[in-house]
Amino acid sequence: MLRRVMCAGIALLIMLLMVPQVLAEGGPATVQSEVTVNNIPVFTDAGTDARGINPGTFGSEYGRLLQLSNGHWLSVYTIYNNNGYTRDTNGGTRLQVARSTDNARTWTVLSTIDDPGSDLDNGQMLQLPTGDILLAARSVRWGESFYLPVYRSTDGGVTWTYLSNIDSNVGAPGTLGGRGVYEPHLGFLDDGRVAVYYASEKYAASTPAYSQVISLKISADSGAMWGNEIFAAWDPGNSASRPGMPVWTKMNNGKYILTYEVCGTAGCNIYYKVSEDGATWSSGLGNPIPNQNGAPYILSLSDGRLAVTSNNSKLSFSNDYGATWYTNDEVLWPGGFPDYYWASLYQTGDHELAAMTSALRSEGGHNVKIKFLTLPTRFSDDFSDGNDVGWTKYEGTWTVSSGAYQVTSANAAKSVINPYISLVNYSAEADVTLNDAGQASLIFDVTGPANGTDHFKGYGAGIDTNGTVWLGKFNNNYTELSKASVPISSGSKYHLKVVKNFGRIQVYVDGVLKLDHTDTSYNRGTVGVRGGFGNTVRFDNIVVTPHTYSNSFDSNSDPGWIRYGGTWSLQDGIYTVDSPTAFAKSVFNQRTTGLNYTIEGDIRLHDSGEGSLIWNTTQLAVGTDSFKGYGAGIKADGSVWLGKFNNNYTNLGGASFSINPGEWYSLKIVVTGPRMQVYVNNNPLIDRTDYTYHNGSLGVRAGYNNKVSFDNIRMY
Repeated sequence: MLRRVMCAGIALLIMLLMVPQVLAEGGPATVQSEVTVNNIPVFTDAGTDARGINPGTFGSEYGRLLQLSNGHWLSVYTIYNNNGYTRDTNGGTRLQVARSTDNARTWTVLSTIDDPGSDLDNGQMLQLPTGDILLAARSVRWGESFYLPVYRSTDGGVTWTYLSNIDSNVGAPGTLGGRGVYEPHLGFLDDGRVAVYYASEKYAASTPAYSQVISLKISADSGAMWGNEIFAAWDPGNSASRPGMPVWTKMNNGKYILTYEVCGTAGCNIYYKVSEDGATWSSGLGNPIPNQNGAPYILSLSDGRLAVTSNNSKLSFSNDYGATWYTNDEVLWPGGFPDYYWASLYQTGDHELAAMTSALRSEGGHNVKIKFLTLPTRFSDDFSDGNDVGWTKYEGTWTVSSGAYQVTSANAAKSVINPYISLVNYSAEADVTLNDAGQASLIFDVTGPANGTDHFKGYGAGIDTNGTVWLGKFNNNYTELSKASVPISSGSKYHLKVVKNFGRIQVYVDGVLKLDHTDTSYNRGTVGVRGGFGNTVRFDNIVVTPHTYSNSFDSNSDPGWIRYGGTWSLQDGIYTVDSPTAFAKSVFNQRTTGLNYTIEGDIRLHDSGEGSLIWNTTQLAVGTDSFKGYGAGIKADGSVWLGKFNNNYTNLGGASFSINPGEWYSLKIVVTGPRMQVYVNNNPLIDRTDYTYHNGSLGVRAGYNNKVSFDNIRMY
């Protein structure tokens, strides 16, 4: 039985009950709880340090998290537990590492890293495919030496050894001023190399002069050595510009986004740039992100959205890879710089964000805290609980009875999910019964709902007893986008489904594609239902499912797919390949990313041979095993396999399962970090762990002189 599965705590439900008519405009995240990661006690120090800071009330700052392949989390943050290097030759700020085994709720200190006689700060971590962990930081003796050291742990963060230096600027005491290197941020490029971005003041006296730039270096040996410096963000027209505090991530479209503050000339407002490969960048400062200021942190969510925060404690989202941004209604912290600063963001669950900050404390200084936020994504309601909690209604008479949601409406009343289900790509579906003549619809990407027939922005798709299925958009008025003739009878139940992918909108009735139209006017908002004009409508089994890619091939086309060998055809919504002796493959030209996702598809072997799904693929070419990545498939001999490819094949696991040519089988792979679980028809068959590949493209593959069909390819 379907039950409501939108993640929400008791406090959130109480809030919704108390304020049923308040709908979040920007949504979608709401604060649920808060924990303290570290709080160093105040102590009596010997006086101020080299920067005029009192160590005794410094506390802890600049927290960063890393989820390990085993599901545990590490945190690194800066502490001050001594009198500083001007009064203690071994003194200075230090980095402390703690571990959580309960999804970042409680923390146990593992280790402390110091660089005696220097201030160590700006820690940030990355886990290698081997399981080793890198930690980059900055080490400073103010005015005389600036280093960006890298440390490595081979035991999960318990012990650390020095590995390498990314960059440095060193001079006689008092000669450098503030011309240093700061804030390293590690990550992976597509080819597995480690890259690090950092802020550099080394060129303040150069010709041309740059007060500060964002620099990049790449390591081909997991951080042991670093290549030449590359400029990533700089302002060639203004030497006073100071891009700094870089944070970068790979987006679900395969491109890389880099965020940073621009001080000196732009008031420390946040800007971003996008690169195809993460290693090459155009000149200039890119584009601003509205309502964000100072020290940004950007996160690519598993559903394709981007989330960003900064020193002003606001949270913003983008549903279109940075082209537009919208600000969350609820701020993260009750203040900004200097009370709250050096924020960071992490996804700790399908429906959850963790926001970390350095929080002002009453005894002086800061401590490191995390707030957890509910992030609604999947939603379902079969109304078997007898109520419509979580819905906000606009006009009409709405009732819940006999396990269904019913509205009697004179002028297209609507009810929408609250808080927002603000997704990039998703499907929304419902069972709809027109009790009498009229129309009913699903509405989606809804913002600004209000009383009135067409009073909202967004889309709608519906059925009408006049014999039509329609798709339209609303901007406090109605514009028709597409329609088709379909017999619709009052008293009959119809399953209405909308699939939205990057502006492409497909409308199904009872599983049959009726409309296929592209419109990019709206890309965020919530989902709801809408009654007709002078009629009564029943809605049931309402489901919203996010996905990063979905294709049922009902348009008999494969836009965005690249074919490698074989003869491919599309007919009746089925993707089929006649494969020669060498395996043929077709790959969707969009990279996947994230630690956790699921891939699934339907496969039919027409005769002998095998068919498979492949993922995390790169370096593709025509040829049986000519790519890097993973694959899992079914064979006509009654076997299921999991393997990896590097222009050859390595088996990772196998199982027996009866496979009959001519029948459809559902193949599903659940990826959780390095863990891969293979299901056929929802039967768990293979469970293996491998660390080799962590990003790439999704595709299908078939071989051995056979014909194989694919359908309903989905990643979520």
